[in-house]
Amino acid sequence: MSQDKHIRIYGLLFLFVFWSLCPRLSWAGLKGKIIAVIYGGEKIGAFNQPQAMYFDPQRKRLYLVDTLNDRLLSFDNQYKFLSAFNAGGKLKTPLAMVRDRKGHIIVTNKGDKSVLIINVKEKKIKSLDLSHIYPPVVPHSLAIASNGCLCLLDKAYKRILIFSPETYQVQKIIEEEGSSGFSDIKVNNNLVYALDPIFKKVFIYSQKGNVVGSILLKGVAFPISLAVDRREHLYILDRHKGKVFIFDKQGKPMGEIGKRGWKEGKLYCPGYIFIDNKNILYVVDTGNNRVEVFKIK
Repeated sequence: MSQDKHIRIYGLLFLFVFWSLCPRLSWAGLKGKIIAVIYGGEKIGAFNQPQAMYFDPQRKRLYLVDTLNDRLLSFDNQYKFLSAFNAGGKLKTPLAMVRDRKGHIIVTNKGDKSVLIINVKEKKIKSLDLSHIYPPVVPHSLAIASNGCLCLLDKAYKRILIFSPETYQVQKIIEEEGSSGFSDIKVNNNLVYALDPIFKKVFIYSQKGNVVGSILLKGVAFPISLAVDRREHLYILDRHKGKVFIFDKQGKPMGEIGKRGWKEGKLYCPGYIFIDNKNILYVVDTGNNRVEVFKIK
């Protein structure tokens, strides 16, 4: 066999091995290892269709929005139950919550279309004033920026409302005509990320309302929630497929977590994800009435 034929054969073998390994290499960067599963128990009863959660890095507490039980539940960083809270009966089908720099708990209520600002120490509750905004706001998801700005998703009218820190006056209303509507918002590095479940797209805005970019999500069926880590990787929760897809900031696939099902480590009609500053991913597995916790590596 001639030297040229040897070169061609070895070249073809190299290309075959390279391309067969490429998919594995591209998906090997990020993996999720399940480290905990949080259920209700004797002290608190079963969860009932939980819709969201929030991790407070300062107090190292995890909060679960237990929607149809009209309450918030708190856990320590070892996922041990601490307390249940219903704001004196004022929680009416709560959907989302965050905690601000002063320790106020902010909750959206589906039942009466309100946003409550709760001062736990002083036992005071007031409603965020939305009366001057037309059409009337239908509050849904919440996110809070490192500078204290509060972001509220108006699910009915494809709007994102941005409020000033602590005083919570409306600074900007983002209206996206190129979207079918949003299902979730998150803030990372003071950029607002909004998930469009129908167009399968993430829109990115500055807090002044300027469009920074958008990312088309390939391979997902019905994206319902998103999270963004410190490296600007996107985590997209797919309700129908029961898994989390991971993308880099250009939209390149980086991995998958979970499968559809009922056993621990699997997801059934999940509703919400949140990632903390230590790359711990929390998945609110609504259909299974639990929270699954993954360490991202």
